[in-house]
Amino acid sequence: MKNFYFYQTDLSTNKPNFLVCFYSGATFCLEAFCNEVVTQFKSSIFIRNIVFITPEFNKDEITQKLLNPEAQIKIKDRVNSFQEINFHTCFVKRNGQFELTVFNEGKSKLKSVEMNNLIDFGLYNIIINRNLIVEAHSNIHFIKPSGKHTSKFIDVKNLLESSAEISFIATSLLKLLPEKLSKIYVDTSGVYSLAFELSNITRAFDKSAEIISIDSFGSYGGLEQYNFSSDANTLVLISASTSNNLFKKLRINSSLEKASLVSVIMTQVNDSEQKVLVEFEKYKNKFCKSYFEHFHSYDENECPMCLKEHSIPIALDKSRFIFDSPRTEAYLPLAVDSDNNLRCLINKYKDLDAFRCLFDGVDGTKKPTPEYFIDVSKIIQQQSFKERVQNNIHRFFPLNTDCIIHCKDQGAKELANLIQKNISQLDLEVDLYDGEIPHEITPKKGIVVVAGSLESGKSLLNISRALRKFNELPITYIVGFAKYNSESEFKKLQMDLKFSEGPCGFHQFHVIEKILMPINEHKENSWDKELELLKKLGENHQNDAALKAVIEQRDKKLRSASSIKNQGLGKHLFLASPVGKDLVLGKTFAFWNKGDNDHDFYHQSTVYFTVSSVLQRLRTTAKNNGTIPLGTGYIIRQLDPLLFDRFNEGVIQASVLRTAKSRELDYSADDAKSRIIGSLIERMLKFPETEESTGLPEILLALCTKKLQVKKDHLLGFSNHSIDKVKHSMTWMLVEYAKQEILENTTANELSVTVPL
Repeated sequence: MKNFYFYQTDLSTNKPNFLVCFYSGATFCLEAFCNEVVTQFKSSIFIRNIVFITPEFNKDEITQKLLNPEAQIKIKDRVNSFQEINFHTCFVKRNGQFELTVFNEGKSKLKSVEMNNLIDFGLYNIIINRNLIVEAHSNIHFIKPSGKHTSKFIDVKNLLESSAEISFIATSLLKLLPEKLSKIYVDTSGVYSLAFELSNITRAFDKSAEIISIDSFGSYGGLEQYNFSSDANTLVLISASTSNNLFKKLRINSSLEKASLVSVIMTQVNDSEQKVLVEFEKYKNKFCKSYFEHFHSYDENECPMCLKEHSIPIALDKSRFIFDSPRTEAYLPLAVDSDNNLRCLINKYKDLDAFRCLFDGVDGTKKPTPEYFIDVSKIIQQQSFKERVQNNIHRFFPLNTDCIIHCKDQGAKELANLIQKNISQLDLEVDLYDGEIPHEITPKKGIVVVAGSLESGKSLLNISRALRKFNELPITYIVGFAKYNSESEFKKLQMDLKFSEGPCGFHQFHVIEKILMPINEHKENSWDKELELLKKLGENHQNDAALKAVIEQRDKKLRSASSIKNQGLGKHLFLASPVGKDLVLGKTFAFWNKGDNDHDFYHQSTVYFTVSSVLQRLRTTAKNNGTIPLGTGYIIRQLDPLLFDRFNEGVIQASVLRTAKSRELDYSADDAKSRIIGSLIERMLKFPETEESTGLPEILLALCTKKLQVKKDHLLGFSNHSIDKVKHSMTWMLVEYAKQEILENTTANELSVTVPL
């Protein structure tokens, strides 16, 4: 029924006693209308009122064919000759006002406020049935054209599937339009059909053959380049507003000063008193509150979904949106995923206590605390490192150098002293400065900048900016140990530092050692999450002195890790095994060279660095087939849960759980993967004191902090576990927390919407 849009609703009772029909126009067929009315009455016997809505330019046709005794008797007989039916008409004028009548003598006409309510429900009915609101799968969220992040998106073009419904929406918009209409701008081509119908309706009212031009300016992406031309007869149609940003940008555009700006959908409060057809703030009070709530948008750096790393952001490409459920692919890390550079670094430095976590490399006051710290002071003492420094000096050190500046990070001064000592053997004398060149000193030949450890490159970039006044001199950057996220980012940093328009050409950049790591990629590292959980455990067991002491001991260790005294954690990075023993790496580790761990290895941070580097390589480096095993994108790339069986040592499992991103460990949407993890946990709970269960506390911690996600149906063994409260205190507390917060505290996620039939 392309010319009719039928829906049922009520005004004052819980029964759908109103049948509403919107007629868009063309040729009215009484027989087709009667057939549809009969069908509607079969689904509800309580209907007493038929409301017929159509634009006023159809009035003559409807009066002749429908508003006469013969036609009304035919409708009544076709439905039920004994049924009392009140037949109301609503002719919508060009300005959106109503002409209301009732065919039955002695019956009361509908009031305008009642008619508005009926039309609002007609819009609500389309919104519900056509899925206006698109909600992201748990593994992803959206980046809107504005750049904001959100878990829900408004796709107005979903409403525009039926010609009669499009006409109904267009007719409802008449009250918001300028008196005359000569031009329409739309923010997206997805609502072009609505603009076209508005054009048809207004031309029918005006009995005009003039074409109303319609064009899309491409939303945010095309706003700056588009040349608007408008007057008082121009309409700018905004499909949906969730942040008000587009309206504000359009409002300050001088070319649109006289134009009418109208939004079809608005999710936020209408503080600016904009012209809006559907305001969620009003609809959630009038209809289903839960359906129209929680439309939050976030800047990228404040997005809680990115912060918790439970989902990946998917960009919405203008008006072409694809919302199929994302598929997942799992990858099982192999020995070949540890490259030669990583293996060589481990071989040379694994026994130095140089790889540590949770220290800033300076004074322990930086917030948030960096996750990865390399103590270059200890590495400098190694003969192999000294030889590499010497080789770099012989090959790259500029002979025309006046001074050396060193950064304030750990090891920078010692590395600078080592460089100065080496060049003095070449009969070169240079001055050494801490952090900056004194104001009274003016180098005349060249400058060398030394950093012990490089992370974000911020300190070097700051020094680089300060040295711009010496840009005509050659500058050489030397870094002892560089930690970097990806080859592309590292190359960009080098180019930023090397760029120069001076007469000496580009500056120079040299690195002694480097390691690929997920630097600053964890929005909130796992030890911060652990501290939050320890606080909750403390509240749960505040009356148990023994358990409280265990919690306080671990809390103190984590909070003091970043101090200048402790300078991070090395051997005691992870939770102890259920029986209270430190997690130890056994013989043979796939990611190390043969012979590098012939004996048990106790330095947990070195294992953590290794696993972190391997996983970061899988996120950033393509295989021979072009696939990046853990790369981002619409395909959710996860770690194969069989990894926890293959690498069954607790220290490796803990390293994976701590450094992996939440999306890489979210098995809640896959029965097979979820069942593997569930079986592993069940086995560990049954035999907590075996060697294969040493990683149980770390697995439970990941489960409790939602870093690891498994279907509740697969978490078996919690009700009849063998964890001893006294012998396995921390493990017992984690099990009890998981039982209470994950298994017993079920949250209803399904949205219940009651729509009158």
